[in-house]
Parts: sequence; C-alpha cells; structure tokens
Amino acid sequence: METNTEAILFLNALVSNMDIGVISYDMEGYVTLINGKAVEFLGINEKANKLIDKEVLTLLEIPELLKEVKSGISKSRRNFHITDVLYNERHLIIDGKKMLDGMLLSITDITENVLAKDEATQSLLLGQEMERRRLAKEIHDGVGPHMSALKLQIDAIKRKAKSETLISGLEEINEAISDIASDIRQISHDLMPSSLIDFGVVTALSNFSQKISNASEIEVHFQANITDGLLSKEYELNIYRIIQELVNNAVKHSQCKNIEISIRQDQDWINILVQDDGVGMDISKSVEGIGLYNIQTRVESLQGDIDITSQTSAGVTIHITLPTGLFDQNN
Repeated sequence: METNTEAILFLNALVSNMDIGVISYDMEGYVTLINGKAVEFLGINEKANKLIDKEVLTLLEIPELLKEVKSGISKSRRNFHITDVLYNERHLIIDGKKMLDGMLLSITDITENVLAKDEATQSLLLGQEMERRRLAKEIHDGVGPHMSALKLQIDAIKRKAKSETLISGLEEINEAISDIASDIRQISHDLMPSSLIDFGVVTALSNFSQKISNASEIEVHFQANITDGLLSKEYELNIYRIIQELVNNAVKHSQCKNIEISIRQDQDWINILVQDDGVGMDISKSVEGIGLYNIQTRVESLQGDIDITSQTSAGVTIHITLPTGLFDQNN
C-alpha cells in the first residue's frame, strides 16, 4: 500500500504542471490520480490531493462525460472522445483511454482556439456584409439612375415619333426598362434591406415575411417579443440572414403551405424558431445540400446552438438559441 501511495504521489507531482487535466480511476470507479487542471476545468471545489480514492462519478457533472464513465464502470470499458463540450464557460475536449486496471481521462481547454475561430468567422461574415452593402449602394446609386435616365430619353423620342409602330416599340422598351428597374431595386433590397438599416430586424423580418406571402402561395407568420434597436446592428444583421436563408430554403424545397417564424427573448437567450408544414427532409443528407451548413457556421460563430428536427410529411422545425450577452446594444 505504501509503495502504491508513493507512486500516486509521484505521478501527481509529475502531471501537476501539465496544461491538460488528467484523471485516472480504477475498475470500480475510484480516483487514483487527478491534477489541478482537471479540478479547475471541472469546477471541483476541493484540492486535487483530497480527491484520491473518491468515486469519480461524484466529481463529474458534464452529461456526456457522466454517461461514458457510468457505462464503462457498469459495463465494458471503451475508449471515447468528446469534442468541444461547453462547461462553465469553457470549451473542452475530453478523451477516455483504457488502461490495464482502469481508465485515464485527459481534458483539454480549447476555449481560446474556439473564440479565435469565432472571431475570424465573424470578421469574414462582416466582410461579406460590407461587400453586400457596397454592391447595394452601387446598384441603387449607379445603375438605378442610369435606368431612369434611359427611360426619360425614350419618352422624349416617343413624343417626337410619327410612326405608330415605332411608338408601340418604344412603349414596349419602356415597359422592359421598368421591369428591369424593379428587378434591380429588389436585388439591391435583398443585398441590404433598407428597413433593417433604418429601423431594425423586427421591421425587416416583418416586411420580408409579408413579401414572401404576397409573392407565393405560402403564408408566412411572423411574431417577436423583442423591439427594434434592442440588439446591435451587427447581430440584427446576423439574425436576419439566418432567418432569410431558412425561409428561402423552406420556400424552395419544403412544398409547404405555412411557415412560422418566432423570435423571443427568454432571460439570457434569444430563441429563434422557424417551422414549416412541408414534406420534411433527411437531415443527415441535407445539411450541405440546402445551405444549412452556412447557417450552422453563422450560429456557431455567435456561440449559439441549432437544433433541427424533421419527419417525413410533417415538415421541419429549426430552433436556434443565441446568448443575449453578445447582443447588448452597447457591445
């Protein structure tokens, strides 16, 4: 027993300065080794040297980890890998490795890497939005006036024309120019909705929902318990793009008759719900095919979560939660 104790003390000293958390436990689930980083990452309120011989299950609160450890103790042990679990505001990777007489857990804190990736993704998205805004302005301020000027010139020629055939032809050209100008205004609006800039995400989404309802046989129902101006413009734009993409996907692919959109603030979260009554989809095969990958990337960059459920002939329900701390108007 003394030799075992000395070995444990030696190993504790060896791993105490590691940057990763380390826990080992025996076949019956009792801790044989634990270092300070494991205590820190798991939010344990005791010092590492006080935890030897304690039941490992009493120290764990992360559901995914508890499930793996319980299974290994009660059934057969197996190696496992838990990727990017969020616990106590830390992003952790946890690996379980079989040993001769127990299991070894290693816990790696990847919070800085995740935040750096999120920041880089946000910078990329912001760059895309700035380019969209630039293009929208170019179309609105450049192409639009040229089309109006062209229409005026044709009107002037038409007033001087004697031939009915020529006048009729000029009128057809004018109508085509009007259609093109309308398309240009729509493209400019889609690139950067003026209502989003002038008012906010609630007004912009209300207008967007009404536009879809008017232009198709699909009824889009929108409700929100937040008000314009509550969130920063950057995050309002993110929310608008997420919902815009989800609704466009439903219009193109779901064969639905109704789409429900809801935005609600619930304590520390913004809850977004987009639901249709269409044909449903196979989620495992559709994430990239209908653009959900881009939506997931945007949600993850905002440190949010997305949950997608679907049944054949029962539509698709997408629930997104975003932390309100990121949306403070003062941030």
